[in-house]
Amino acid sequence: MADSVAQTSDLVAAGQAALAKGAWAEARELLIRALKDAETPEALEGFALSCWWLEDIPAMFDARERSFRLYRARGDNRAAARLATALGMDYADFRNELAVATGWFQRADSLLEGIELCAEHGWLALYRGIVCLILECDLAAAREQQRRALEFGQQLSIFDLRMLALTLDGLILVREGKVAEGMRRMDEATAAPSHVGLGR
Repeated sequence: MADSVAQTSDLVAAGQAALAKGAWAEARELLIRALKDAETPEALEGFALSCWWLEDIPAMFDARERSFRLYRARGDNRAAARLATALGMDYADFRNELAVATGWFQRADSLLEGIELCAEHGWLALYRGIVCLILECDLAAAREQQRRALEFGQQLSIFDLRMLALTLDGLILVREGKVAEGMRRMDEATAAPSHVGLGR
């Protein structure tokens, strides 16, 4: 039993390493092997990310929802909030189901209550801002979330979050009719390399 657990853990670690270097197909295969041994939330989360990059959207949805449930059962609210945030964006992005997306975002918000400021707070604010701007055309709400994401990125020293929050700022400025200023802001953000957090 201990050997099996160790093997699964090794496969998950190898899958996560493959994800980190952008080897999506390799990561998927490793994580499939891990899931055959034991269905863990970590393996499902990594598998879902590989599916996102490989454009296997149905498998991604299924894996993320299963991962969310397992993190909740474990009592890991921070990880569950991370999955709920990703699912909120997924439902908005791939299915245009804004009510469902909002429900997932609200669930993430509730799960993060009482948890010290962490990356998940920042990514939740960023993705909420994107949905408010792109899909709901609510500039005021988008601006509020963008400012929160930027503030959290600065407080937590998360480079990717700060740069994407600046990109969102630029998009909002363009929508407000401040095209030149908005383009400058986006140029500033896109000039720096980004790895994009939360697995999207």
